Amino acid sequence: MAKLETNLSAKDKATIAIVLFIGVVFVFSWYAIRPAIMSIRSLSDDIEQAKIQEIQCRGKVMSLSSAETIFDRVVSDLNDSTSGYYEVMTSSQIDRIVTNYVLSFGLFPEDLYINMPHGPVDEIPYTYSQAALDQVALIAAPTPTPDPVEEAVEEVSDTVTEALSGTDSSAMQVESLFVPYNQARDVATMTSYSGVQAADITFVMTGSESSCQALIDDLCRKDAVRITAFSWLPVDPIERIDEETGSVELVEPDYVRLQVSVRLYMTNVADYEALVSDAVEAAGAEG
Repeated sequence: MAKLETNLSAKDKATIAIVLFIGVVFVFSWYAIRPAIMSIRSLSDDIEQAKIQEIQCRGKVMSLSSAETIFDRVVSDLNDSTSGYYEVMTSSQIDRIVTNYVLSFGLFPEDLYINMPHGPVDEIPYTYSQAALDQVALIAAPTPTPDPVEEAVEEVSDTVTEALSGTDSSAMQVESLFVPYNQARDVATMTSYSGVQAADITFVMTGSESSCQALIDDLCRKDAVRITAFSWLPVDPIERIDEETGSVELVEPDYVRLQVSVRLYMTNVADYEALVSDAVEAAGAEG
């Protein structure tokens, strides 16, 4: 058998051996080590996603008690702020209530004008009230008031970032939901989203001056009524016949005529606690 002879030197043979060795290592790495590395990277991504989900779940759990508390607070504030208001009524119901109210002071109702609302009231604060001053301060502020919702989202995002960068997640503090709620309530300047409706009423009555004054004083103490104007109207003199002479003379009557304009606030507040309870029971029944 003929012997294979080459002109390769020992250095060339060593170079070829090194190249072949590198090729074998590359092939082995590509088909054996690379899949393992890709699997490890995928597993690392899954771990990172799991950490994010864990932080979100912890935040939700930690905020659950705060959410329940703030729900009770919001419902309580809503009920307290509207407890003195009337339920939404028709014009005939308002007519009956106003007439009975005037009669309860011993006065005689003469005229009644009712302007029914067509939606939630857009109320303007009294010029010299604290609400009006706060509204002017907000308008004149050099920088816009930050959105509480956006602030809360940014803070939660910062918390997640810190946790992922190595911060101990057990030390993470979730901001109380009372902060954005109080901020949103403090910067609220419009009543058009309140659901409160207002009927403008003007009524005229006659009776004693003391009874009319008592009615005005009582209206000033009612939360659901705001006096917008009142005036004493002239009363025509009445004829009186002198029994001795038979002559007719005009005398001033012993009663006065009063016209009062008020704004009557009405709203229908849903029983949110009952709605939530029903929803929870329905969800439990489906589960």
